[in-house]
Amino acid sequence: MEQKIEAPTPAELHAIAHQLMHAAELVSEATGLALSGTTADLAALQKVVDSKIVEPEATYSLQALGLAFGKVFIQTQAHWDWWMVEDEYGRDPAIRYKQTTLLLFPKTMLSKRIEDGEQVDVAEIFKGLQETVREVLAEHYPGA
Repeated sequence: MEQKIEAPTPAELHAIAHQLMHAAELVSEATGLALSGTTADLAALQKVVDSKIVEPEATYSLQALGLAFGKVFIQTQAHWDWWMVEDEYGRDPAIRYKQTTLLLFPKTMLSKRIEDGEQVDVAEIFKGLQETVREVLAEHYPGA
């Protein structure tokens, strides 16, 4: 199946919002803090990961944290927004640069690492993502 990139439906936007609210609840429970969509959220997400209140098997919760991570990326980088990507594996939210095929899938960026038992450094993952995106933009989208 060829990959399709489409705007989220109202139901999909609701599902993303619901998972972001769940992430906010987890952060509040673990830290007493509120998510703001700023880079300050990265430290809050790290505290949730470090607290181990979310089990590695709790995929929905881990993916909610990933969407909160993605929201920070969108809020701090120009020209990125939520889109839906459908392929042979299903239909999932992604963040997309302008109207290009440059896509990031933050929903699983943290969950896959946690499920694999890796040590997760949220700020380092974010910094690495920013650097990689800068390199890809410079190579494939000069002047971006």
